[in-house]
Amino acid sequence: MGATIDTTGSDRRFAAIRDYRLTEAIGDGAQDDLARLAAEICGAPVALVTLLAADRQWFMATVGTDLCGTSLDDAICTHALGVDDILVIPDLSTDPRTRDSGIVAGPPHVRFYAGVPLRIGDGVPVGTLCVIDVVARPQGLSDTQRDMLLRLARQAATTLELRRLLAERDETLQRIAVAEAALTGNEQRWQRLFENINDGFALGEAIRDADGQVVDWQFVDANPAWFALSGVDRERMLALTGRQLDPAAPDHWVDDLHRMLADGTPTGFVHHVPNIGRWFRGHCFRIDGDRFGAILRDITLDRAAESRQSALVQLGDALRDCHDVADVARVASALAGRTLDVACAGFGRIDAGVRQIEIGPDWTAEGGNSLTGQHAIDDLGDLADDLARGDAIAVDDVRGDRRTAAHTDALAARGIGAFVIVPVRRDGRIVSAFAVHTARPRRWNSEEIVFLRKVADRVEVGMAQVESEARQSLLIQELAHRLKNTLSMVQAIASQTLRGSVDRAPLDAFERRLQALGVAHDVLVERNWVGADMRTTIGQVIGVFGCNDRIVLTGPEVALGARAALALALILHELGTNAVKYGALSTADGTVLLDWSVADGHLRMTWQERGGPIVRQPVRRGFGSKLLRLGLTGAGDSDIRYDPAGVCVSMGAALSELTGG
Repeated sequence: MGATIDTTGSDRRFAAIRDYRLTEAIGDGAQDDLARLAAEICGAPVALVTLLAADRQWFMATVGTDLCGTSLDDAICTHALGVDDILVIPDLSTDPRTRDSGIVAGPPHVRFYAGVPLRIGDGVPVGTLCVIDVVARPQGLSDTQRDMLLRLARQAATTLELRRLLAERDETLQRIAVAEAALTGNEQRWQRLFENINDGFALGEAIRDADGQVVDWQFVDANPAWFALSGVDRERMLALTGRQLDPAAPDHWVDDLHRMLADGTPTGFVHHVPNIGRWFRGHCFRIDGDRFGAILRDITLDRAAESRQSALVQLGDALRDCHDVADVARVASALAGRTLDVACAGFGRIDAGVRQIEIGPDWTAEGGNSLTGQHAIDDLGDLADDLARGDAIAVDDVRGDRRTAAHTDALAARGIGAFVIVPVRRDGRIVSAFAVHTARPRRWNSEEIVFLRKVADRVEVGMAQVESEARQSLLIQELAHRLKNTLSMVQAIASQTLRGSVDRAPLDAFERRLQALGVAHDVLVERNWVGADMRTTIGQVIGVFGCNDRIVLTGPEVALGARAALALALILHELGTNAVKYGALSTADGTVLLDWSVADGHLRMTWQERGGPIVRQPVRRGFGSKLLRLGLTGAGDSDIRYDPAGVCVSMGAALSELTGG
């Protein structure tokens, strides 16, 4: 079943596909290598670079299929368009969004999907880079696979951008060719065309040293758009060389110009001019001799959009590693502050009456004024009603905005000349807000407001997650304390009940098994009862016997579920107790090799004793033998051999069974 896509987003996507001429890129081979790399890295039989047009989903590159596209109803990629980074669906047949799709319910019965949206221009998603498998993958992708798929997607989007740039260059060259042809017959007509080109266009000539090496350049003419973009007037342009006009020009430009004039291959660049705060994309091409043409386009807004999108991706990654609300606020504030180039950014809690806001750890640029602390909202201006409605408040100039005009002096004292406050609603009321400010007036655009709202929403979710984890940890610690008290009580009751027993061995065995449960329980508590690492569990249980120097452990890292960790603890305690009392660890020279390995989704663990007394087959089997024969999951798959040289116990289980419960 296809996803429902909002009309505005679809219109922007269709426009981007049209403007970038992406339908012409279908089957041109430019994306094939990226698709093949994605398939190899993710171990997937099928990889696609897709384009979601108005009529159907087209494949610009394919690995593992001969199809050139699908209907939109069967296009699973539509679900990936709205995600910030990557969409992973481990089992398409169980996900309500995809289980009824024709390619899931029918041939080829695909089961696994991972896709990254391809964003171009100002962040418009036009398609995806995705991998598909006919086998479900409960674990999804590894961290490395996710990272590499994201990188490949960015490269795919860059390739689409490059395609557009080359098309723009060709169009401009075509326009220039037309203009030059018109010049032959009509000088006036050519001049009008030159002056009315929307892109900045200039004619330049290389300056060479005595050895013929290009060392600088001189502009000889330019159209009005060039002067408007560069901020340089004609008199200044003709009086100075290129490097004098732009001190920020990198040194390698003269080398690039030298090579371009030598072999005729056009060259491109992206450049930031600090004194006017603008970013430009340019293309240079040889005209004749040492003369060249340069095309200039302002991409400041595009760069800002890319920066905001990148910041949101970084924020999502950073928040996953935050375990404290102060860290969440600090990380988000720093990313938002640097991305928007403001003086200060911070996140704060708002009281129930929308009268006070308390800003936590914030971020300030050099020379910026911190907002950390509690503030009365009325001290900032007439903002309470707007905040209560959930409206974003953007003040371009505190002196000219009616809401803040009466508080100009107080705001100026705090170094605030313009600000934005974006409130966050939870359970029907405003609970928090994200705020940024600058010392000087600044015009905030709608894209910046949307960015701040996304940041604020992510911070609120991140803080809620951290608070939930803290409550869960406290609950687990409390449960752990009570369970240990219960185990101690059970031990005391058993000891009192059997105090008069002549044979104390059963009671000792019972108490040791309780102790093994306690050790496993401690390991699980350290992991918040969501499982344990196999090596850690083994180390803590074996450590009870004080023979670590004679027990050799070999095996990979394996994650265990809570149930499997408890079972392993009891089994190892039984093996260790028998080895200390009767086996290899009962002598000074005896050793134990405990080895485990994983192959084809199956774990095999072997306990091998050497150097102890001669082993004999036991005449009876007690609870310990039954426990060992049940194995790691209680389903058997264990083998106990009483070799004269030493007991050997081998157990196996599927990893899927060990990680559950």
